[in-house]
Amino acid sequence: MKRILVVSWYFPPINSSEGLVTYKLLKNSKFEYDVCTQESNSLWSYGKNDYLPECKNVRKICKKGDSLKQWKKAVIEYFKKHEKEYDIVMTRCMPPESHEIGMEIKKIKPSIFWIASFGDPIADNPFVLKGLPKVSPYSLQMRYIRKMEIREMVSPKRILKDMLWKYRQRGPKEELSRERKLEHDILTTCDKIIFNNQYQKEYMIKGYDKAVMEKGVILPHSFDSELYDVEVEERTNKKVRMVYVGHLDNTRTPRILLKAIDSLKEENPDLKERLEVFFYGNMSSKDKVYLIDHELLDIVQIKKPVDYRTSLAIMKNADWLIHIDANLCDMMNENIFFAAKLADYIGARKPIFGLTMFDGAGADVVRMVNGVTVSYTVEEIKNYLYLIVYKNYETQMNEEGINIYNAKEVANKFDELVEQIR
Repeated sequence: MKRILVVSWYFPPINSSEGLVTYKLLKNSKFEYDVCTQESNSLWSYGKNDYLPECKNVRKICKKGDSLKQWKKAVIEYFKKHEKEYDIVMTRCMPPESHEIGMEIKKIKPSIFWIASFGDPIADNPFVLKGLPKVSPYSLQMRYIRKMEIREMVSPKRILKDMLWKYRQRGPKEELSRERKLEHDILTTCDKIIFNNQYQKEYMIKGYDKAVMEKGVILPHSFDSELYDVEVEERTNKKVRMVYVGHLDNTRTPRILLKAIDSLKEENPDLKERLEVFFYGNMSSKDKVYLIDHELLDIVQIKKPVDYRTSLAIMKNADWLIHIDANLCDMMNENIFFAAKLADYIGARKPIFGLTMFDGAGADVVRMVNGVTVSYTVEEIKNYLYLIVYKNYETQMNEEGINIYNAKEVANKFDELVEQIR
């Protein structure tokens, strides 16, 4: 039986969500794999210090990764020399260059079975779209947002600025068109598409024909129980400990939670004696300033990112694990993103406190394991925090739900897919 070729820019020891998801899947699969990756470039990751146990069924083939372009060329050259060794290739995205390699491989060897796995959409990613300005600040439409005198409305200077702004927006619009074409080419060319949740699948293949729809399969992110073996410092107090691990920014922000903590503290001055909240990873400067301005540092602490296995141990040492989804309600009714850390939370077997949209992947996963979901309202969050801190509110995790995200179960589903191909 031939080995399966996997193309993944990220793979341990590079500490990234996509690489770790790939690692857990392959580690628990019964097939053998060659992973074309790189270990020199940790761009868009948490570093390159995750030396996880080597997998007996995985052989790493590291290519130069000084740039994505260089790596892409090196992987394609590798395949040209070894194409007879593979009948199946799986490409992992992000970044999209992995799928671009898959397209080239399919051209070189049309008979190869190509599995394209998507962490997030390439085109029309809601995170990207949310950051794109929709209206020129110099447009006449702005008169409905701010006061605009007649003199400004007819001003040639305003008109020229509006024209210049629109001209400069050509770049992002052209990039969006390129992304849409690339994603279309991938979805129509590959033989099987892996999504991590139903919402993502429906969002990405909406409008495609039956042939594309039938390619889609759902493999959720997973946890590996064997990796939760690092010891962390014992706790020295009896405070309720809530922990968040992962990336935060101006879009995925904890601000509403911080406001709830601030409000609860005003009503309960002893809160600092009862609650501690730790954030491991990145946080926006604005949220850091909020913590200082509202004197919350006696309750909330910001920690540096840690390696993957240490993060798992920190999760196990918490009382509650905080999950935060970006509020995309102004753009869509359902959240299509399933954060990989959420699966690791489940593996830690600690109750999850999820700030998320009412409908979507994150909310479904948290509910599946009997966690708590709250909307983006200060009062609701504050009320639950009060119950947790002052009334010992607890939840019992759903074992049946937990098992859905076990890496062994997810890998079994993947193996069944591969067996159908063979």
